[in-house]
Amino acid sequence: MKVKIITDSTSQIPIEYAKEKNIIFFEPTIELDGEHFKELSEVDYEDFVSKMAKMNPVPKTSVANPQDALEVFEQIIDEGYKEALYLYLTPTMSNQISPVQVGYKKVKDKLKVHYYPTEYSATSQAPFILYAQELLEKGESIATITKTLDKMKPLIFSNGISTSFDILFRTGRIKKTVKMSMISSLMSLKPIYASEQDKGFSSGGAGAGFGGSIKKITQAAEEKTDANITYNMIISHVKNEKLGKKLEESLKKIRKIESVKYWQMSPCVGNTLGYGTAMVTLYPTLDSIK
Repeated sequence: MKVKIITDSTSQIPIEYAKEKNIIFFEPTIELDGEHFKELSEVDYEDFVSKMAKMNPVPKTSVANPQDALEVFEQIIDEGYKEALYLYLTPTMSNQISPVQVGYKKVKDKLKVHYYPTEYSATSQAPFILYAQELLEKGESIATITKTLDKMKPLIFSNGISTSFDILFRTGRIKKTVKMSMISSLMSLKPIYASEQDKGFSSGGAGAGFGGSIKKITQAAEEKTDANITYNMIISHVKNEKLGKKLEESLKKIRKIESVKYWQMSPCVGNTLGYGTAMVTLYPTLDSIK
């Protein structure tokens, strides 16, 4: 039986890949000029990121509502699917699962949905979708897929760098004080963040400039990843491929990397982490976790 993959657009899976593999998204909305727009299908990405650096305060975001979820389920049914696998955003970061379940109640007699909690957000959620799709194409069962994803879950490493503390001040994630503002400016500190299992985004401290931040992330990767495992890498960023390249080069010196993907961050995630941010995610190859 065919199984449709559903995920959140904040997983950073590129639209082109989703279309190729027939993956469908639940899309959160972002508020612009008093109106709410779905972050992928209704937001002009280039226009949004060109204005991002000057947005203060940053735009508010909201999860997809039950009606949006129902429309997604109805589309899946219209495509002839009777079974779907929803790899969902960690509840620590979002309550997206609740309106999805409300919308599903109206079609549960027509479509069986399996729910898999990735316990991660943003790009660290992406490996689950990539591997679930690959395993489905190989004819693996839902039970086998979930067991494989469970093995991968504790082995993911995901850290990133924001360009300045001003970005985090605007989002309200860090309270702005004169002392903090002066110190971060004088020392050219760059905030480091981590996407952790069942915790969402957390602070990884700061580094002196991009070079100091990359060094700290590389040290963290050396401590938290396994030298005996071969990894794949995803670099997600907001118009800063150059910083992503530096992260890639540094991490390749300490770990064996099989493949590297470069993706632009979706509007809702980029909105949180700021213009110029770059994030690296390492996840084991399938052969490493079989």
